[in-house]
Amino acid sequence: MRQLFFAGAVFVALANAASAADISVNEPVPVAPAQTTTFDWNGFYAGVHGGFGWGSGTKDADFLDSVSGGLFGVQAGYNYQANPWLVGFETDIAYSGLSDSVGDAALDLNWLGSTTARIGFTYDKWLFYGKGGVAYGDVEAKVAGVGSDSQWAVGWTAGAGVEYGFTPNLTGRLEYDYVDLGSKTILEGTPAQADVGVTSNAVKAGLNYKF
Repeated sequence: MRQLFFAGAVFVALANAASAADISVNEPVPVAPAQTTTFDWNGFYAGVHGGFGWGSGTKDADFLDSVSGGLFGVQAGYNYQANPWLVGFETDIAYSGLSDSVGDAALDLNWLGSTTARIGFTYDKWLFYGKGGVAYGDVEAKVAGVGSDSQWAVGWTAGAGVEYGFTPNLTGRLEYDYVDLGSKTILEGTPAQADVGVTSNAVKAGLNYKF
């Protein structure tokens, strides 16, 4: 009788262990939520940029053929992303040190700005884009003994760049722009009157904060 009781107890213990093992096997294994690495380019942004530009004078001032200097400015814009494509717009303005002088004559591009549309291709934290639109700048001519004249000129610009997202809100970029400001009549009514224009190239690096 004692042996029968002991065998029953062993049977019950084994049955309970098997049941517990079955429960543990059948319990669903927790699955970690999927991690996404897609960078969100949507929204407004603003930032700063700086770089170097070089170009030439045109029309009657073509002897001023090597304008060059630094650029420093600000930009703001908006992006709309439809993976993997992006469209947007941007406006910028920069203080310009592009200048050239020959003898008693000098040509300065004091300010340079643009308003452009952008289209790009996104790859996670990378954005590759092209841009084009309206450019404007303050062109100043100086002639010793005659005076100086400053005129705002309007033309066009086109460029391309690459941008990278360092954090969800901070991005950095490297960009090339070509600008043609057409021509303006300067020092009108003086012996030094001339039609001048400026074409320039610029390589710029910048930082943006995305809101």
